[in-house]
Amino acid sequence: MFSYKTPDFIKCIDIKKLRICLTALYILSLIPMLAIGFYDWPSVDDFSMALQPHQTFVATGSFPATIVSVFAKTIVIYNTWVGYFFSSFMTCLCPSIFGEKYYVLVVFVILGTLTFGVIYFFDTLFTVIWKLERDLVKCAEMLTLLVIVNSIPNGTVRAEAFYWWSGAVNYTFMLSLSFVWLGMLMRLCFEDRGKKDTVRLALFCVLSFLLGGGNYMTALVVAVLAFLAGFIIVMVKLGKFRLETTFPSQNRRLSLMFIPLVLNICGLIVSAIAPGNTIRSGGQVGSGASPIKVILRSYYTVFDTCLGQMLRWEVIVALVILGVLFWKMSGKMQQKLLHPFLFTAFAISITAACMVPPLFAVDNLGGGRIVATIWIQFVIVLVLTEFYLITYIRQNIRIKDNEGSGTSEKDKEVLSYTSSVLVLVCAITFVFESALFLHVDPHYYSATSAAFDICSGSAGRYLAEKKERLSVLLDENEQNPRFEPHSVRPELLFQSDIYEDATIWENTVVATYYGKESVAIKGKN
Repeated sequence: MFSYKTPDFIKCIDIKKLRICLTALYILSLIPMLAIGFYDWPSVDDFSMALQPHQTFVATGSFPATIVSVFAKTIVIYNTWVGYFFSSFMTCLCPSIFGEKYYVLVVFVILGTLTFGVIYFFDTLFTVIWKLERDLVKCAEMLTLLVIVNSIPNGTVRAEAFYWWSGAVNYTFMLSLSFVWLGMLMRLCFEDRGKKDTVRLALFCVLSFLLGGGNYMTALVVAVLAFLAGFIIVMVKLGKFRLETTFPSQNRRLSLMFIPLVLNICGLIVSAIAPGNTIRSGGQVGSGASPIKVILRSYYTVFDTCLGQMLRWEVIVALVILGVLFWKMSGKMQQKLLHPFLFTAFAISITAACMVPPLFAVDNLGGGRIVATIWIQFVIVLVLTEFYLITYIRQNIRIKDNEGSGTSEKDKEVLSYTSSVLVLVCAITFVFESALFLHVDPHYYSATSAAFDICSGSAGRYLAEKKERLSVLLDENEQNPRFEPHSVRPELLFQSDIYEDATIWENTVVATYYGKESVAIKGKN
């Protein structure tokens, strides 16, 4: 019909500069989230799980004696409450047992481990094994972390995922370690570092057994991956499968890998047969639903909860940008990806496996920490599936582009004009839509929620009220304190509180923790 020309103001995006921008954006998003951690305070299970270790530290002031007490409490929990021994140990090792001021460490430990886990796993898969462009891999890592941390569902999910020790260390921390575990597994199978591998293998054996004693969501997923890895190793030794990367001692290394894989299964068995599991469930196995029903419901939940409810608009925008990056990355991919439908089915299945334990045990997804675990794993699996499908498409269609192996060194350092336009459109869309959403709800992103509660004074008032309560709880002359309800409840910090009824367990454990006869809230909480 007609033609026209727009001003040529869009330049090809430099990949290294894009990596710097995304890294800076992620770091900037972490600053308010770490800053609000200085206003954080223990609650609920932080007092019950860490009670005996806290009492030991108060009585002795000895760090070694406190650690011994943590071990002792873990054994008690194993025999009377629940079997996941590694999660229990870490939960009992709450920073606040040494003083409430140390609770600030929670967010640093959790976000630090999550960030390291994702980066280590992505670096292993994309850089060490597939030898893809490092700057592009870093871009993908930062974008994935931005989505995981900032687009996590609102409300107590965020508080339990990053700021409540008992929930975060039991779930987010364990899942983060599973990413490290998977990275170590791949590096030991595909990378030869000589004598250093003896130490790596020993550490991997320890981590494998410990993750078997993690929360059952993560423990089950890791056990499935361990079983799958063992099956692949057997097929390789039988000559049915072939590894793309080889080194002289690889055959012996693969044989040794059965040790940590079996240790992981043993850890899960030790956790599953714990007397505490039977006591806690009252002798009943699970919620009463049949295993087939639970499995089918877990698949349904993948589509209903993950794809139907969690996939917010900014996540889709991020996936479009990741698609551009993955298209560029796949141009240098030497290994052929041959089974898109099989991999997609595996991705859905491993996500569903994460949901089986809570659905089997209580017939629902339960607290925010469980939703957070599902969210984090879902994002990782979604990103990997996108990479697989895009790479498969690029490897199986005949296309003439200027991003292949025959391009100049300068072309390899930048995105194509079309890709740059698409990334720029996504960036503008993100900024515009974010401004609209943040105008309505400043808590829309985790980082903006933290910044808003700090700047509005909400976090400061919350901490002041906690310290005021603490002064009363430390007063030996006051044995039955009654507190005013909190006037503010910052989204990232408030997980739960004591109640008006002094006999509720949340109240009694706080009373015991501080040596009081009873504690309660004056009015309705």
